[in-house]
Amino acid sequence: MQTLDFGPLKSICPECKKKSMDDFYPFCSMKCRSIDLSRWLSDGYIIMGREEEESEENIKDIS
Repeated sequence: MQTLDFGPLKSICPECKKKSMDDFYPFCSMKCRSIDLSRWLSDGYIIMGREEEESEENIKDIS
């Protein structure tokens, strides 16, 4: 029986599209890692949440 060896998976840096490095995974360098962190901290990325209707029950819970 023959087995297939595809080798290690190669990951691409989400910032600059270069090959990622183990020390900075999933990024290729500290620079790209820092750029991404800066975006998170300055609201450059937004994760949409679910909107809840403002009902009387929700307003009473807050008070």
